[in-house]
Amino acid sequence: MSAPFEIRRRIRLFTILAGVCFALAAGFGWFAYDRSNPYLWAPAAALVLLGASNLRGLRDSRTPLFVADDHGVRMRSVDGGWVGLLWSEMGEIRVERRMGIRHDPRVKVVSSDGSRFYTAPLGLATNSSPADAEIQLARRRAAAAY
Repeated sequence: MSAPFEIRRRIRLFTILAGVCFALAAGFGWFAYDRSNPYLWAPAAALVLLGASNLRGLRDSRTPLFVADDHGVRMRSVDGGWVGLLWSEMGEIRVERRMGIRHDPRVKVVSSDGSRFYTAPLGLATNSSPADAEIQLARRRAAAAY
């Protein structure tokens, strides 16, 4: 039995981005206060909101986004719950590469009847690259083909 393959968020990245946003917001806030210019509060507010959105990535930092082991896969669903499928219940599992600017790489799992599909993110914000995910998933799927 091999160790499970997990996709997790990069905690340091979210922490650094949130810290930089809050530091820049404080700088803009001080500058707006010092100059008595109400228009300078807009970038400070925008940076506070951006920093707060990065803190959301830290909220569930201990929980993986995707787990693949000898039995199947488990992943976070859109509503915050979990979805689990055995290898025999999957029709297809593939790693989709980045497509343009708007579509980040992800792991896509399709049910055996093709009626449902589930995705998990990959890329800069996670600890796994698409190439590594392809290798790990192929190894586990082949080992489970009994």
